Amino acid sequence: MSHPLIDALKQRRSSIAVLGLGYTGWPLALSLHEHFEVCGFDTNERRISQLQQLLSRSSSLSLSYSSDVLSNCDCFIVAVPTPVTEKNEPDLRSLEAALLSVAAVLKSGALVIIESTVYPGCTEEFCLPLLEKHSGLKAGVDFGLGYSPERINPGDQVHTLTTVTKLVSAVHTPWLDVVKFIYETIVTAGVHVCASVKVAEAAKMTENIQRDVNIALMNQLSELYEHLSISTGDVWQAAATKWNFLPFRPGLAGGHCISVDPYYLLHRAKSIPFSPTLVAEARRVNEMVRTRILQRILDHLQHNAIDYAKARILIKGVTFKANVADVRNAKIVVVALDLIALGCTVDLSDPIADEVALLHEYGLCLVSKEGVEYDIVVIAADHSDYYLLEESYFCERTRQGALVVDLTGIYRNRIIQRNYWTL
Repeated sequence: MSHPLIDALKQRRSSIAVLGLGYTGWPLALSLHEHFEVCGFDTNERRISQLQQLLSRSSSLSLSYSSDVLSNCDCFIVAVPTPVTEKNEPDLRSLEAALLSVAAVLKSGALVIIESTVYPGCTEEFCLPLLEKHSGLKAGVDFGLGYSPERINPGDQVHTLTTVTKLVSAVHTPWLDVVKFIYETIVTAGVHVCASVKVAEAAKMTENIQRDVNIALMNQLSELYEHLSISTGDVWQAAATKWNFLPFRPGLAGGHCISVDPYYLLHRAKSIPFSPTLVAEARRVNEMVRTRILQRILDHLQHNAIDYAKARILIKGVTFKANVADVRNAKIVVVALDLIALGCTVDLSDPIADEVALLHEYGLCLVSKEGVEYDIVVIAADHSDYYLLEESYFCERTRQGALVVDLTGIYRNRIIQRNYWTL
């Protein structure tokens, strides 16, 4: 006998609310809407306006920045950001606000699923008590609570919501069938039922921390090989000829996952207490890469007797990864701010970056037109458009003796008439 909520969802007598319509929640809402009654909620009025413009007039997907839209729903999927504070501690304010909105309308028989990335134990130790306290209901008796971490890879057209296996879990077993049903309906790759909620939370941490550690290794080797006057690009190319070499590259490990998740796990480890030193060291190494880049830029200016106040620098690519518009946690922007603080003139250029977010997050703007006579050009994101640039492009925009800082490695062995440096 199926769970009553499954039948209600199938017959469209119950609705699913997706809270948080960013890079995770928006594709989720669209996919769910193909099979269920769905409403999308986000507190950002501008975001709601943008998304409404993307919908066809015939679409029945309801979008709102008012929490009133939640009152008629029986299933709530929370996909809000979980960043870190300035002290690199978990910032759960958005998650808490979303849960309070849910608790205000939560009724018996409803289900809450957390998709936001959290530390192991957060769902049961933070989310569950909060929902119970502010709804007056009992988890497992009156409502269900599940966890299914998002696995969205922004900008990736191959590994999408529907083609990547979905991890599912529930605090109380009877509700697991409902969580499975919802995601099995939209994910063609299927679901993996985790042994517990904590396993699902830890799996999400592990996926991204593994990448952080590997990138840190490449960053450290890159710096070592530079001191030994060995071409790092040649090393990666040679090592990659072995079948089991993992093709990680050095770089600015920013974004919402790699540069955040380690801090969530480190926070959780403090309560044991246990110190996962490798996790902490990997994050330290990756955080220091921007200092290395900054120093390389300043060394070039000093070597050429260019006063910081007269230095002209162009940074191309200000998003946190290739072919996405998101600038949040883009480490190259922090480098730009450091250079501006030193008195340098820094022009920012990007064909797809969210200009409104850039201004809101950092107080910076993109240039409408790139200039000429730059002392340094920094390529910080390997957007598809940048692969088409020839050396003549850099020569036209820089003065003789200028430096091209290629953080992507795509111009290795292609820049001859200007100084060239890559990680």
